[in-house]
Amino acid sequence: MKTSTPQEEAPLLEINNLKTHFPIRSKIFSRVTGYIYAVDGVTIHINKGETLGLVGESGSGKSTLGKSILRLVEPSSGEIKIQGTDISKLSKSRMFPFRRNVQIVFQDPYSSLNPRIPVGKIVSETMKVHGIASGAEAEEKVQKLFERVGLRASQTLNYANEFSGGQRQRIGIARALALNPKLIIADEPVSALDVSVQAQIINLFMDLQEEFGLSYLFIAHDLAVVAHISHRIAVMYLGKIVEIADKSKLFKNPQHPYTQALLSAIPTPNPEVKARSRELIEGDIPSPRNPPPGCRFHSRCPKVLDQCRVEVPRMTEAQPGHWVACHLC
Repeated sequence: MKTSTPQEEAPLLEINNLKTHFPIRSKIFSRVTGYIYAVDGVTIHINKGETLGLVGESGSGKSTLGKSILRLVEPSSGEIKIQGTDISKLSKSRMFPFRRNVQIVFQDPYSSLNPRIPVGKIVSETMKVHGIASGAEAEEKVQKLFERVGLRASQTLNYANEFSGGQRQRIGIARALALNPKLIIADEPVSALDVSVQAQIINLFMDLQEEFGLSYLFIAHDLAVVAHISHRIAVMYLGKIVEIADKSKLFKNPQHPYTQALLSAIPTPNPEVKARSRELIEGDIPSPRNPPPGCRFHSRCPKVLDQCRVEVPRMTEAQPGHWVACHLC
């Protein structure tokens, strides 16, 4: 499911039919009694220097997808290609060199840093593990990284509890940059921060992308934030991608009823601009243990057809570069 892009080279990251199912075991004999279908057949790609925004409600599988790409969570099946090499089946030793190319910034800046060691050592540890730098050289690199993300070089000696939430997230970004990665997975990196700090961190991500040619998978539930940083946006619902398009196309002409509902919920700050008519979604997102048959959104969709209840919609190109999985399109 590739869209036309200016780049002629192969995608930096290519995911094909990726599935991550978690077995449910009984207390007696540990028999498998079912599965949690957290990620269920996702196909996406990210080009060099591109930001793909990933949005959806809590429980849709966004974070699991990000961790599956890194193999922090082992996927059940599918392909994860980094610059054309499938890493989904590589052993730990063969996977090790690829970990330099893909790093992560976690959602919670409070729990993602070890409180027992200085933050400078947290960042330099990855350099030592991968043989990039050690000793005085590593310390110098860490100090430069701190200054680049908006911190003081002297703060490398401080501990995590001495920083605010926004500062801790800057440390997390410095740690991700330490290995000179090509792709950073940002797992809701601003959701725990104040609004004013969110803007600072988002702008930092964008400046770093321009400076280092980074690619991002930017996971969030706030469409306004995703719209600011992303080139393309993928909408995820209950383990599946339901729509993916360039940012401008998605906001101007959303095709899937779920996307339409998400966009209608964005508040309009300018009272002179007419807000979208609200598309209300009834009920809660179903359990990923027992997803609905057919289209997974049909149990909450205001435009449901009989076909939606029994037939899984295929991802089709409704317009050039605009893909959607819906029987209405």
